[in-house]
Amino acid sequence: MIGTTTTPPAVTAALTRVDEAHYRGTDKRAVRQTTPPSVIERHLPLLDIQRGMRVLEIGTGSGYSTALLAELTGPHGAVVSVDVEADLVTRAAGLHHRAGYTTITSLAADGYAGAPGQEPFDRLIAWTTPPHMPTAWAEQVRPGGLILAPLVCAPIAYSTAMARMTVTDDHTLGYITLHRGQYVPMTTPALDRSRYATVSRIIDGERGPSYISAPWITVTGDRALAEAVFTRVLGAPYTEPVDVGWPEIEHLKLWVVAHQPAGLTMAHRGKETMVGITTPDHAGFVALFPEPRFVADSATSPALEHMRGLLQEWKAHGRPTIDTLSVRTTPIDQGWTLALSPGQRRTE
Repeated sequence: MIGTTTTPPAVTAALTRVDEAHYRGTDKRAVRQTTPPSVIERHLPLLDIQRGMRVLEIGTGSGYSTALLAELTGPHGAVVSVDVEADLVTRAAGLHHRAGYTTITSLAADGYAGAPGQEPFDRLIAWTTPPHMPTAWAEQVRPGGLILAPLVCAPIAYSTAMARMTVTDDHTLGYITLHRGQYVPMTTPALDRSRYATVSRIIDGERGPSYISAPWITVTGDRALAEAVFTRVLGAPYTEPVDVGWPEIEHLKLWVVAHQPAGLTMAHRGKETMVGITTPDHAGFVALFPEPRFVADSATSPALEHMRGLLQEWKAHGRPTIDTLSVRTTPIDQGWTLALSPGQRRTE
């Protein structure tokens, strides 16, 4: 089944030994910034953590994942966990002390800079999304070490994937594979945290904003056009079933992003997040969640027809998964950006 992996015995044992309620509370809501155990279980095996390793964690949250890392690295390893929110760090440090962990260092700092002075590390895991892959992270990981982080793969909202990266001898990025995963944007005061929204607004008392993210509109600077498309997307009345479920729909999403079709747009309205096509006069999307389906301005919308065609092409290619996409990196100030293309990824 797509998206399933076998959990290594060491990770299963760590999940058994760490008391989730100790860190997340009996209602699992002790802190807002926390990753569900099922997601942690899916991503930890990608790091291949061995006993005795030094691991840097970006994003302390409840401290639950930090304890799992301490279990995996063992009594002769070390875990350094960094979070920009000092109260979370203080809380987690106290919980670690009461649980008897002695190999964890908790730091209140901007995780974008890593943990200067604590390096080198064998592994780095981030539970929060930086605006790009920071140079500091690669510099603080040993050559041959691994980094696992959620990274933006295109200048459009909700285009994040988990990138598993090897570090080269000169502390640059080597082999990269992508995996399913999405985490909140990093809170780092020194950087632009734009999520590439073209129009973003809270509608009718919703907790989060509805938005469209459409690079083709952004480059025009035409605010009237942006508002018109936004209004059309919010009111798109037509729906029809789509025979792709969760989590497979996430693979389709990044496959569409990699193909960069004309009019590519990501949108969020109410509780729906969607990927699709917009034009000045039409909108056609595949809703990703909570219910995968087609959404459009009409049943005969050219934009919808374009999305139907992309879905059929994806199926014809065997429903390729995220890890089959090609990834290229571009050096920028303080790091690298990632970009996708639909060709097969290179081999290690």
